[in-house]
Amino acid sequence: MNARKRGEAADQEHADPGLEAEVPDPAIAELTRLRAREDELLRALAEQQNVNRRRRQEMDAAVIYAQEELVRELLPVLDDFERALKAMEGKADEPIVSGIAMIYDRLVRILEKQGVTAIRPHGVPFDPALHEAVAEQAGTGLAPGTIVEVVQPGYRFRDRVLRHAKVIVAGPSGTAAPEPTTSGASR
Repeated sequence: MNARKRGEAADQEHADPGLEAEVPDPAIAELTRLRAREDELLRALAEQQNVNRRRRQEMDAAVIYAQEELVRELLPVLDDFERALKAMEGKADEPIVSGIAMIYDRLVRILEKQGVTAIRPHGVPFDPALHEAVAEQAGTGLAPGTIVEVVQPGYRFRDRVLRHAKVIVAGPSGTAAPEPTTSGASR
């Protein structure tokens, strides 16, 4: 029997290599099929993770910007507090003034914590992405286009401008009187 086995081994060594390639080993075929299936599953898993990530981002954005409408509605309240405090200047010793100032400060801190920042430019160049020019003032000694006064502060909420700051900009030295530069005001 030993001679027979040696003979078969010799025959296999001298056999045509092309014949072995024609007869696939069932284990190799199964391994190839399983690797292809693994690749499909990995692609499906990656796609599912991308879908989940996009959905989370969209939900986060929806929550964040749902707050935007509430913040936008609070801006006139901030304006009212500022007007009230300005009207009470010089009466700082009265308890009502300090109470209003405390409420205003608390509201500002809460809004800042949520991502609201005021746009109160002064002495900087006009930027139409952040400012709305309501008038032009000559003879300020500033370069034309520089903000002279903030009429109404603007506000940002995170990366969006909620309200542009309404400003008066420096005009050319030869201009006589402030003139509105927007078409929003009627004469």
